[in-house]
Amino acid sequence: MNWLPRRKNKVTAFWEWFVVNEQAYLKLEGTGEVKLFNQLEKKLQKVNKHLAFEMGDIRKDGKREFIISADGMVEAFDDVIELVKHAPTLSAFDITAFRQQQAEEVTVEYGDIELGWDDLFCTYEKEETNGELNLILYIKGFNEENEDEFVSASFILLDTIIGEYNVGMHIGEIEFTNYKGQPNVRPVKELQSLFSTDELTQCGT
Repeated sequence: MNWLPRRKNKVTAFWEWFVVNEQAYLKLEGTGEVKLFNQLEKKLQKVNKHLAFEMGDIRKDGKREFIISADGMVEAFDDVIELVKHAPTLSAFDITAFRQQQAEEVTVEYGDIELGWDDLFCTYEKEETNGELNLILYIKGFNEENEDEFVSASFILLDTIIGEYNVGMHIGEIEFTNYKGQPNVRPVKELQSLFSTDELTQCGT
C-alpha cells in the first residue's frame, strides 16, 4: 500500500500561493516591495531555477500585467508555457508568457551601463538548414572589461525588440563586438520586420 502523501504539482502549488497573496502584489508599496519581490522570485524558482518575472504599473482598469520569463534560458521555456497555461483567472493580474516585443524604444540599465535600441546595430545571415538567424551585434561603448554587462543588457533589449520567445527559438549564434561606425550594419530595431510574419511568430501574445 502506498501510504506516502503525493507531492503537490509545483505549478499548482505556485498558483495556490499566488492567489492567496494576489492583493499584496497588486498594491506593492513602501519597503515591503523588495521583500515581496524576493519571495515571488523564490516561489517561481521552485518551479524552475531560471524563471524570472516583471510586473507592470497599475492600469486604468485596476490591474497589473505579470510577465513570467525564462530569462532567456530555452530549457525553461516549457515551464513558462506550463505556468501560464494553468494560471487561474485573477482579478488583479493579466498573466503573460515571456517578455514581449515592444512598439516603442526601451532603455535597459544593467550594472554600470545603460543601453537603448539606438546603441545596437547588427548584421545577420539565415541558416539554410533550420532557418535560424545568426547575428553580429555591434554595440556602442562595448569593451571587454564590462563585457558580461553589455551582453546581458543586449539580450534584454533583443527581447523587447523581437520578443523573448523569438530570441530563444529563432536566433542562432550571436557575436558581440564594438560599434565603430562599420559600413553595411543596420539598426537592430529593423529586426522587428523579420518577426512580423506568420512564419516567425511570438508565443504568449
